[in-house]
Amino acid sequence: MNRRIALLAGCAMLAASPMAHADVAFPTKPVTLVVPLAVGGGTDILARKLAQHLAPIWGQSVIVENVSGASSIIGTQRVARSQPDAHTLLVTTNGAIVGNRFLFKTLPYDPDKDLMPVAQLADIDMVLLAHKSLAANNLKELVAQAKKDPRGVTYASYGNGSQPHLLMELFNKREGIEITHVPYKGLGPALTSVMAGETMLTLTGRGSGDAALRSGRTKVLNYNADKRDPLYPEVPVSAESGYPYFRVATWHGVFTPRGTPKEVVAKIHKDIQAVLNQPEFREDMVKRGYGVPARSPEEFAAVIQDEVRATGEMVKAAGLKAE
Repeated sequence: MNRRIALLAGCAMLAASPMAHADVAFPTKPVTLVVPLAVGGGTDILARKLAQHLAPIWGQSVIVENVSGASSIIGTQRVARSQPDAHTLLVTTNGAIVGNRFLFKTLPYDPDKDLMPVAQLADIDMVLLAHKSLAANNLKELVAQAKKDPRGVTYASYGNGSQPHLLMELFNKREGIEITHVPYKGLGPALTSVMAGETMLTLTGRGSGDAALRSGRTKVLNYNADKRDPLYPEVPVSAESGYPYFRVATWHGVFTPRGTPKEVVAKIHKDIQAVLNQPEFREDMVKRGYGVPARSPEEFAAVIQDEVRATGEMVKAAGLKAE
């Protein structure tokens, strides 16, 4: 009996050891990366690059499947209801995990209870882009102009409930101003409207806004980040201008169904981080205007919950009601 107890104890210690976790059998079949957005967008491109690099590491095919529609709900639901073995993973942005919980009365998935954060792939700090004819050149001057000309300044967003809409309405409420919202069906049309002077402002990722800046018809009023962008060293960040709350960022991340074994999550995170650390991959990300964080799954989960709290405040300021 004593020998049996000793043997069982030894097996338990071995199973709990780092070496045992390192040898976890994953994947055992092809892996599907579900992107709940259309082909050709930033999330899709990033997922396909990730798949190309993970396939040789895992020794299995890694397939990208675009399941778009209903504000990312359809694709997200597909992963949330899949087997918790991580062979079906979600590659998505803030909208599916944070935004949708405020915009819809009911969802066919619970972002916190049905999905687990695995790895944060990228941060995308946003810039406040303006048509060059706008008199203001920074946030303080923008507030002054908006107070002088109520509702005379307009901003474009890529839809009700989008990050530009929420942040600008919070800005309106906190500063006692009325910058008028003009929603468009997508970031492209919103940027085009600012370049044409139909609207005066919009928020966009630095990479997405580069073409608009190169057009010579726009300028950057503010960089929503912790420190100045080397490409625009003259542009202040929000805190420098006295508006530290004026900040939103888009992120890309990987999620697995809740219930996936922790050792499998740890292996996937380790392998994804190895891809992100490859110099060629990281250089391409930086060129696209992406920050490449090195957060653990737990740190990524904390980022999400901080954003949930901030988004709740912005939704309240915007007066949005779940539909």
